[in-house]
Amino acid sequence: MNQNNLTTPKNDTCNPSRQVMAVILLTNDDGVESRYFLSLIEELQRRGHQVIGYAPMEDQSGRSMALTLRQNIKTKRRDDLLESLDLDSNHPQPSLYSINGTPCDCVILAIDGYISNNGDPLPDLCISGINAGPNLSVDLLHSGTVAAAREASLYGVPSIASSIAKHDSNIDPTDAVRITIEIAERLLQIIPQPPPQLRRPNKSSSAISWDGEDSTIVRMFSHGDIFINLNIPDDCSGKVVASMVGARWYAGACNIIEDGEETHLRVGSLSITDDEISGVASDVLKKGHASLTCLASWPQLHPLNVGDSALLHANVPSKSGLPRWFN
Repeated sequence: MNQNNLTTPKNDTCNPSRQVMAVILLTNDDGVESRYFLSLIEELQRRGHQVIGYAPMEDQSGRSMALTLRQNIKTKRRDDLLESLDLDSNHPQPSLYSINGTPCDCVILAIDGYISNNGDPLPDLCISGINAGPNLSVDLLHSGTVAAAREASLYGVPSIASSIAKHDSNIDPTDAVRITIEIAERLLQIIPQPPPQLRRPNKSSSAISWDGEDSTIVRMFSHGDIFINLNIPDDCSGKVVASMVGARWYAGACNIIEDGEETHLRVGSLSITDDEISGVASDVLKKGHASLTCLASWPQLHPLNVGDSALLHANVPSKSGLPRWFN
């Protein structure tokens, strides 16, 4: 493995003196019983982090930032799922709840009341995933995984969306879990705890002016004004590369099914084509590396939008491949 890669060999252990223990909110869009989601809970807890999980009861893929309005939302504590995990009794035990709603429902309800109601501390960081399937290009507009990370950022929680770049729920999650946690722990070393704009106490007056400095990108991330989208190939080299979004095109999305006198439609895709652009996420994945892209949390023209110049700077890679501001 390249010495500049982010990850360490699988049989190595990270220096515990470099770890920063944190309260980490986990969510996803594949549902609370997702193998990838539960594996992430297990490993984060074993590394000493306090994990609080709020995830949909059922698969909510492709729901983007949809909300459940004008109806009650059922919730259930899922200690039964925690009992199936190999947890460390010397570390705080996770709290895990399923919510019968969308990924954004889970994040909003958790941060804006339910976490406190359940006696847990508010998060220092949010991780959404690990998702089964890539989130690239226009997927960013549809993905519940990405939407949940963005929603947490809107509430001032630094956030990461993480996906295995293959539609297969049976891939061994070990590499994806390790890379996701190493990214999270690297970020925890450079951001303040608790997040300075948690629940947005200063509203629009917390806007950060871009001055060209890497340290300003760190502030933007710690405020939740930018967030991270991570895609990890199933046979990853171990290297993580800062990359632009790129362009992906879907064709044949309307599937027509004739069933007697009834006609059914199904949204899908017969083909996917990526524009061949060097340095974008799809290009990085084809080379066997994980791609990492910093995204704006707020719409253009919003007072807290960081602007194109800052976002471009946030995605400039260092020699190791990681964004320069990580250092």
